[in-house]
Amino acid sequence: MLDTQTLSREELDEFARIHRNQEIQEGIVQSVGFMNFPVVENGKTVMKETEVAIFRLQGGVKAYCPESEFSERNFKSLNGFVGTIQNILIERLDLDHKMAIVSVKKADQMKRESFWNTIEYLEKKNALQDEVFEGTISGVNPSNDRIHIRVEGADCFMLKSDWDWGRQFNVRTDIDRGQKIQVKVLKFDKEQGLIKVSRRHTLKDPFEKIANLKEMEVTVGRVTEVSQIHGIFVQIEEGVVLKATKPRSLEEPLPGEIVSCRIREIDAKNRRGKVIIVGYPRGKQKRKDLGSFLFDK
Repeated sequence: MLDTQTLSREELDEFARIHRNQEIQEGIVQSVGFMNFPVVENGKTVMKETEVAIFRLQGGVKAYCPESEFSERNFKSLNGFVGTIQNILIERLDLDHKMAIVSVKKADQMKRESFWNTIEYLEKKNALQDEVFEGTISGVNPSNDRIHIRVEGADCFMLKSDWDWGRQFNVRTDIDRGQKIQVKVLKFDKEQGLIKVSRRHTLKDPFEKIANLKEMEVTVGRVTEVSQIHGIFVQIEEGVVLKATKPRSLEEPLPGEIVSCRIREIDAKNRRGKVIIVGYPRGKQKRKDLGSFLFDK
């Protein structure tokens, strides 16, 4: 619904034009509540209490969307969408009752159809890998850490490894629902309705920054892991973690320590490399004696 009490004739005409041309608008979900709403039952329009999302549109105009027209998916409540920006389509203007019915679901259907046509065309032109789309994070599946992204009305998914080039990332704490991000489409299956996207592929590979480092050059890094099984790993750039060794004369490093490293090998194509730890420019941390508390007074 659209509150028209304070609208001028020109503004009403503009909304009528938008409705007539079926133009998609953007609105922010301002609040969610229950209200009597006209619905069609057995061919008749009756007033029925239903959950409604209240939108704020351009010019401060309010619009209302019933739960049945918010999404093809069923939600326990629409409260989680407060503050998010959604696409809407004005379905019907009712100037007598000073309202208009809007639909998020139909707007998404229109954009989704256009999006599918776009990615199919780009794939045929071998240009899909070059196109960047804007997406909105819609949620995370805690059972498999898959990130769900809404792109042009289509539900897409992203694996944890496709978020960025780094290894340290917690999908449950490091991303926010409603966050807008840039993505590329990696692959899709229209019959299954599946679209896999990646944020990482829109970011510059940090290995390109170190591609020109030569063997025997010395650089600084931070120890990220010390394992008796896997060995030592050092981060020398954001997103660049390399396998490390050390001479026997040098003390064992601790995770988090800053070390100076000599480049032994860089393979930017395969995104790997090796370094040799040669010193501790900020000094060596002392390993805590776990039994020392017995003698504390």
